[in-house]
Amino acid sequence: MGPGFLAPSACLTMVFLQQLLNGLANGMGYVLIAVGLTLVFGVLRVVNFAHGEFFMLGAYVTYYGMTLAGLDYISALLVATLLVAGLGILANRFFFQPLKKEHEFTILLSSLGLALLLSHLAETIFGADPKYVDTPYSDATFSLGEITVTQQRIGVILVASAMIAATYWFIKHTRMGKMMQATAQNPEGAALTGINTRFVHAYTFALACALAALSGALVGPTAMLYPTVGDWAVLKGFIVVVMGGLGSVTGALMGGLILGIAESLGGGYISLGFKEAIGYAIIIVVLLLRPNGLFNPPASTK
Repeated sequence: MGPGFLAPSACLTMVFLQQLLNGLANGMGYVLIAVGLTLVFGVLRVVNFAHGEFFMLGAYVTYYGMTLAGLDYISALLVATLLVAGLGILANRFFFQPLKKEHEFTILLSSLGLALLLSHLAETIFGADPKYVDTPYSDATFSLGEITVTQQRIGVILVASAMIAATYWFIKHTRMGKMMQATAQNPEGAALTGINTRFVHAYTFALACALAALSGALVGPTAMLYPTVGDWAVLKGFIVVVMGGLGSVTGALMGGLILGIAESLGGGYISLGFKEAIGYAIIIVVLLLRPNGLFNPPASTK
């Protein structure tokens, strides 16, 4: 056998590992989106349909930070994350905070209206033509034997993993994180103990939007960027959240990884058209068998 020859079983293994690594990168991008959705729902009890638009804005701010402001990719990513976090504070202040005592359906419609407003503003300001976020890591590759992956995808995995771990630690071990937990469990009781729940809500919304923007800045260079990309992002986020269980950060992590890997394997071994149907199939099965999510305790039958 020549040095470049691989047995059929070895080739199949390499293809599987390649798809697994691609799915891991996609899944970690989904996780960042889903964790933000989970935080907003857990603390504010808001289902935010506009969450995908903050993903879109993170990608666009990164693009224009590099092309117009001349920033390097890392600086543009940081600016995008902080700027969109600030926009999240404004969105909470003017779209969600005034409606906190209204019916949940009213808040849902408000988030849908915000999503439409942001996507149409993006199309007006940025144009409808697709754009590509070109980073130094987009075409550079990392090889391990026959497995090759771009450095951008490696960056998605590493940065997203670090941010999820940091977010989990922050919620569990810091004073603000414990205030978020208290507000999520009992808003009235938290307020009676002196916690400023309005500040906690604003902080939570800013953190969620920052995670969405970071996901956009990381995932944007792996695909084309267009004003309605937020629709795709929020759909993936909701699939992951429903799969993992509303309000569960751990569930969002596991759900995102499952969805990313399942899509990658389905697209690689079956067809790219089938890839997009996998998420819908998973969410139907989960809602039928485990409505509370795969990683939340099942609902009581009493």
